[in-house]
Amino acid sequence: MAKSELQVRLRRRQDVHIVRLQIEGGFLDGFDVEFAEGLNVLIGARGTGKTSVIELLRFALSARNHTGEAGQRSTEHAAAVLQDGMVTVSLSDVLDDVTVSRGAGDREPQASGEYEKPLIFSQTEIENVGLSETGRLKLLDGFMPKSSTLADEEAAAIAAIRSAFKEIGAVEKEREGLAEGLDRLELLQREIKAFEVEEAKHRASSADLEEKQQRLEVANTQISSAAVRESVLERFTNAAGSWAKQLSGLHDNDYGPEDWSDDQVEDPLADFRTVYLKLLEQAESLAGQFKKLSASSEEKRKKLLSERLAVEAQSREIRLEVERTVSGAGGVSRQLSQLRTERAQLLSRRKLVEDRDQRIQMLRGRRDDRIKALDAIRSDRFSRRSKIAENLTKALSPEIKVEIERYGQYADYNRALTESLRGSGLRYNDLVASLSQSVSPRELVDFIDSGDFLGLSDITGIPKDRAARLLGHLRENGAADIVTASIEDNVRMLLLDGVDYKDVEHLSAGQRCTVVLSIVLQHSTRTLIIDQPEDHLDNAYIATTVIKAIQSRKATGQLIISTHNANIPVLGDADMVVEMTSDGKNGFVQMREKLNSPKAVTAITNVMEGGREAFANRAAFYEKNKRR
Repeated sequence: MAKSELQVRLRRRQDVHIVRLQIEGGFLDGFDVEFAEGLNVLIGARGTGKTSVIELLRFALSARNHTGEAGQRSTEHAAAVLQDGMVTVSLSDVLDDVTVSRGAGDREPQASGEYEKPLIFSQTEIENVGLSETGRLKLLDGFMPKSSTLADEEAAAIAAIRSAFKEIGAVEKEREGLAEGLDRLELLQREIKAFEVEEAKHRASSADLEEKQQRLEVANTQISSAAVRESVLERFTNAAGSWAKQLSGLHDNDYGPEDWSDDQVEDPLADFRTVYLKLLEQAESLAGQFKKLSASSEEKRKKLLSERLAVEAQSREIRLEVERTVSGAGGVSRQLSQLRTERAQLLSRRKLVEDRDQRIQMLRGRRDDRIKALDAIRSDRFSRRSKIAENLTKALSPEIKVEIERYGQYADYNRALTESLRGSGLRYNDLVASLSQSVSPRELVDFIDSGDFLGLSDITGIPKDRAARLLGHLRENGAADIVTASIEDNVRMLLLDGVDYKDVEHLSAGQRCTVVLSIVLQHSTRTLIIDQPEDHLDNAYIATTVIKAIQSRKATGQLIISTHNANIPVLGDADMVVEMTSDGKNGFVQMREKLNSPKAVTAITNVMEGGREAFANRAAFYEKNKRR
């Protein structure tokens, strides 16, 4: 068997588990506990630090919360307990060991390798996660293998789309500048035609004038051609100069890699320092080359300008001769020359505008491909979520059902629309509702590209004038945030209550905990850490449902639970019992033993609610479940 295949099989047997937790400083200073791979139960009176242990595990491993409100509380709790200390967690699976440390002031944990974060649920999260649309999604996504990879792919797709919009915006802005004045072309053509008629009349009146007019036409053609070439060179000079300025700025503001003065320790940048400095030199050289290129093109433009001015001087002399030959003919020739020069410049710019139009279409096509890729990622995620919901329903039916609805949450889309319409002068609150319910982000971008305000008005019911203003504002300010906004899936969790199913949002606190805890315990291999799950639950449910779920996953996944209910360690056949106590100033470990040790039995009997009864009922419980 190949090594990679063996690794996959071994990892499937059990995911990474927590081996040891060490705490330095703060309320739990000196805490040092090794955990078992199966069920670990933290017991002790209130205020001894059980919840603090769980929140410091979350803090150290940067494990996410499942609701926004809980996140703030967890951060504050960890900071208060740790003070200026440090927490270290040792992790292991069959193949690798990883050490993770995090100090009170660290923004992120420091880890010796990659690790899968455990799922951690506080008491309030078990109670309230079912009430939150985002919380229910996170709960479902916790079952998704490599969900972080999917999130990374989504983030990369969104970044690519934003980049495409930025490129399109830059080219559209350039096109707008180039197109300025092109609407004069039609008028210029009419004016030129009228002057050409006048010029023809003058020519017909004198044979000598015909020769002068021909000389003048040659000069005017040279003038128009030079003016066009000057414009091209001016744009090139500016572009090369911009590169030179940006590269010089980057180079001048970079002082190279930081120095390393410790001779006793190897310079961490030793392999990169020389290469970096060489690249800086190349950047400086490129800046100089662009600057030289800009100066050369400017010199050539000035030379063309000088030549054009000389031809214009010749042209003026010829026009004076024409004027002397036939009164008024010189003025006609002068105006005709100016109009033709202007037309030549506009025609040159029109070609550039046509080129930019083609480039914009190409960029929009590339952007649309990236949008399709983003949609494909989100569709794949929905398919995975649907499968997870189906499996959960199969495992928990008929008591609990999990359903998922595509495009069920519009908050992100509404928020993106609101932010994009700020400063538009439109009353956007009612517009946002009409848009989000009638037009998808992708469809709205199509309307923006085409400027089809009539179509938008027909679909949404927005008055035509407001639809036109809306599209104009969004076109000017960009729609990247809108098209990348996620219309999230909506997860429904239902509990059988009598003969009807009730949505989790309409259940009592105890019923919500029943639903959420049942779902959470379906994780068969991932490490679970749960703080006091028994609140709002009766002993019958704990014995019939929670204990069975705990026992079914003990061989495949680690579980750390803090609890006051003796049935969890006793009937759950805990692999390790940790008793916490406190002297009022600090919390510490009183006892760490296996369930059947006398110390553990004494602690559970004396400290926990229903401890004696739990041990007394233990044999009957196992016999009953054995018969089942």
